[in-house]
Amino acid sequence: MTQYNVLITGRSNVGKSTLFNRLLNSTNSITNNNPGTTRDYKSYDFYINNLSIRLYDTAGCDLISPNNFLQKEIMSLNEKLIINSDLILFVVDSKIGLTNNDIEFANYLRKFHSKTFLISNKHDNKKSLLSFWEPLSLGIECSFPISAFHGLGIEDLKKEISFFLNSKNLNLKDDEKNVVCKNYKRKSNVSDPYLSENNLDELTSDKELVKLAIVGRPNVGKSTLLNTITNENRVLTSQKSGTTTDPILVNLNWLGENFKIIDTAGMRRPSKITKGLEELSVDKSIEVIKFSEVVIMLLDTENAFDTQDLKIINLIEKEGRCLILVINKWDLEKNKKEKINILKDKIKLSLPQFGDISLVAISALKNKGLDKLKLAIVSAKENWNKRFTTAKLNNWLSIKTAQHPPPMLNGKRLKLRYITQIKSRPPNFLIFSSSLDIPNNYRRFLINGLRDQFDLKNVPIRLGFRVGKNPYVKN
Repeated sequence: MTQYNVLITGRSNVGKSTLFNRLLNSTNSITNNNPGTTRDYKSYDFYINNLSIRLYDTAGCDLISPNNFLQKEIMSLNEKLIINSDLILFVVDSKIGLTNNDIEFANYLRKFHSKTFLISNKHDNKKSLLSFWEPLSLGIECSFPISAFHGLGIEDLKKEISFFLNSKNLNLKDDEKNVVCKNYKRKSNVSDPYLSENNLDELTSDKELVKLAIVGRPNVGKSTLLNTITNENRVLTSQKSGTTTDPILVNLNWLGENFKIIDTAGMRRPSKITKGLEELSVDKSIEVIKFSEVVIMLLDTENAFDTQDLKIINLIEKEGRCLILVINKWDLEKNKKEKINILKDKIKLSLPQFGDISLVAISALKNKGLDKLKLAIVSAKENWNKRFTTAKLNNWLSIKTAQHPPPMLNGKRLKLRYITQIKSRPPNFLIFSSSLDIPNNYRRFLINGLRDQFDLKNVPIRLGFRVGKNPYVKN
């Protein structure tokens, strides 16, 4: 089946991300009143009338005064997407009216005239339609008044997108492809978060895919790592923290394995998080952790395992996700042996719940150590899905309790009668015992024993207790 690329573009704060969300009936992209909220493009696959479409939401472009590195990178990235698109949705703000940047943008898009729709956004009522005539002066024949926020005109726009893309296969002339704006209809608001339960199947249906999230504090190299893995400048990077805002999702084959990788915004301490955009970005990052399988935690070698790092790791453990600790910029480290020993000591002290967890040293910028990282990720997912027979588990329990008997409780020896695995993803075990008053140190002893015996590296282990006899022993 042919897949068509549809691109939403325009200057900052005209409602591109809102339109993106509306067409998808989702909240995929973060929206905010501050210009520059979207800094990387986002893409999402969906269907209109059985047409397979990949919809792109792009960062706002300033063609008048691209006076900083980030804006130049945005323009370069957007230009590639424009060239390779089948249809361009050029969005302008009807409330503000045309700006010099809009006019310059329209002049640039004239070379793509036959595949450009002019989207005049923020027509929130019938009176606002009076302002629709100004954008028509840009000379783009296919023009649509809409309100992305309220859903006005969206269904008609979808129909015309479908008609246009179908016409590409019919070899129609440009004038035959031009469409007439119809009366728009009101559509009820739909809330379908990007990583909600409704969309969970999209992320987890294919068991052969590895769902991987990249998290960490700002400026530890998360986006650089994704760019190196994809072998392209997929995500904008800069020395300024907060460059990444929306989670960026990429599907790819990496060294023979299929991955769904999500790069997230950097997460600072709550006291330092600014209200608005950064707060929304962090909320999205937390959602990504919840719906991933394996999480790469990038660390700063100088301040590894500070309070914020531990909070993120605790969240990963609470959600039951695999954890891989990654030290980036390892090529800049002079005393590698000394540093790695210091970090391992910190891990033992700070993360006893993960046992002998993988610590992978890489240089994302120079593509060093990524083969070891990939192997650790795949191995962690395999451990996450492991199941064990009841016979093997109880044989282990017998040996373990003989080596180190359970403690005395109220003058009586605690009895551990039976163990079984109740689920995987992550591994969950249940022990039938004579009491629920299990000391934490002995509980930790059993968890570590399970981890060592059954090679459950890099995954959290759930161990519960229930008072009762062996359910498989007849009375």
